[in-house]
Amino acid sequence: MQEKLKQLELLVSQLLARQQEGQAQNVALKQRVRTLEDNMEKFKAAEAELRALKDWKKNAQGMLKRLSVKIEKELAKSQEESNFPS
Repeated sequence: MQEKLKQLELLVSQLLARQQEGQAQNVALKQRVRTLEDNMEKFKAAEAELRALKDWKKNAQGMLKRLSVKIEKELAKSQEESNFPS
């Protein structure tokens, strides 16, 4: 009977050790999840900023093209006027 009690105590202590180890792993995993969630939020913010910058670049390039066309037209008009004075 004494031997079975010792075995039972040993099993209980092993079970408690495993439970504590599992809890420690659980804490570590929860921290990892929080870190990954934070990183995901940062990634989404960077992605949104990238989209905004791409839109800005597209708009700026369009504006520059339109401005370039206007400048070319004005240069051509100016050259015509200087070549053929009234």
